Amino acid sequence: MAKVTFVPLFGLRLFALLLALCVVLLGIGFAEETDSGTDKASQSSPIRITSQRVDSDQKGRWVNFTGSVEATQDDGKIWADSLKVYYQPADEKSEAAGKIDKMVAEGNVKIVFDGESRTATAQKAVYTAQDKILVLSGGEPKVWSGDNFVQGNRITLYQNEGRTVVESGENDRVEATFYTQEEGGLID
Repeated sequence: MAKVTFVPLFGLRLFALLLALCVVLLGIGFAEETDSGTDKASQSSPIRITSQRVDSDQKGRWVNFTGSVEATQDDGKIWADSLKVYYQPADEKSEAAGKIDKMVAEGNVKIVFDGESRTATAQKAVYTAQDKILVLSGGEPKVWSGDNFVQGNRITLYQNEGRTVVESGENDRVEATFYTQEEGGLID
């Protein structure tokens, strides 16, 4: 089993992926921020990725983890059959990894955040770092927190804009269930 530990730069990007699922879609605020506005957990906690194989291509600027991939940071985890990370070079003269461009998780994707209380599933999850957009597709993408959930053919989270679009397929509809903590429903 390949074991790779990345330090906060990579962790920050995966943490943003997990955060986008939970905070933007379900409106759940839980991450403590520092004075600089970044998440405290992503600053101090490394991310640990295990898989059966790791391939990388410095000229192509990607790293691909395949086979029972599990990425963990604090109480957040992502599982997938594969996780491919595309990056920009650290500087003009180097081919070493710098900023993350895009992350693609494929096959039996499951993302759990904040213990077991927030979860997303899909066959594919694509996160583009520059515009902070996460797209869940394939199978029946679903995001839930407790009994609250949303499900559709495709779920797109626009982290910068604080909005989410859930699309149905040709022959089905978007489904969402939200519970309030007060009696009387959403509108009294």
